[in-house]
Amino acid sequence: MPTSISRHVIGCALLALSSLATAQADHAPHIGPIDARAVWQERSLSACRSEDSPTAPDVCLLRTMQRSGARPQAIAAAKMLVKANKAGFISAWRPLGKVALATVTYPFRANTNESTLLIGSDGAAIDVDEHSVREEDRATPAWQAFTAAHRDAMPYAPAEFVGSTATSDGGQSVLFSTPLKSCHACADDGALLVAYTIDKDGIVLERKLLTIK
Repeated sequence: MPTSISRHVIGCALLALSSLATAQADHAPHIGPIDARAVWQERSLSACRSEDSPTAPDVCLLRTMQRSGARPQAIAAAKMLVKANKAGFISAWRPLGKVALATVTYPFRANTNESTLLIGSDGAAIDVDEHSVREEDRATPAWQAFTAAHRDAMPYAPAEFVGSTATSDGGQSVLFSTPLKSCHACADDGALLVAYTIDKDGIVLERKLLTIK
């Protein structure tokens, strides 16, 4: 997962904290309780991708995980993803202060075969790529000005982790940037920068649109 971004962009994001469009993180889709034990190192899934496979790809994925000795937490996470109609598995885990970032791999997708989950200390997982532009975002002057200049642009996952800053109350703010462009192979027209506010206990409280650059 890419982690680098220019200091200039980070500075813009931090300055934008003074004028935020806020939405409760509870509004974001929650996948379920996940921890570091949910990571599975992929084995060959070529048989699951084959048209000759006797089982559906998601069923084949879960069976392959079970047969390869995947931990119960990894299988449970994959089952939750399958239930959410997102056949995939947790492929990487990154501790990040009071929270963590989990990478999800979707082995049966043609494009955008990864996404990022923000994991709170309670194990609640928020897909930062799901509904990356929300109705409250569309109502902001920043979004309206951007779309007036780039009418065909839309967000393309996965979001890029920008950085994390401590807050005055002992929590932290975690920043993500999502490319905005008119097609998968097109150059970026801009980037959507958002922050998730984490309290001192590691619970994700809210999502905030910082700026559109």
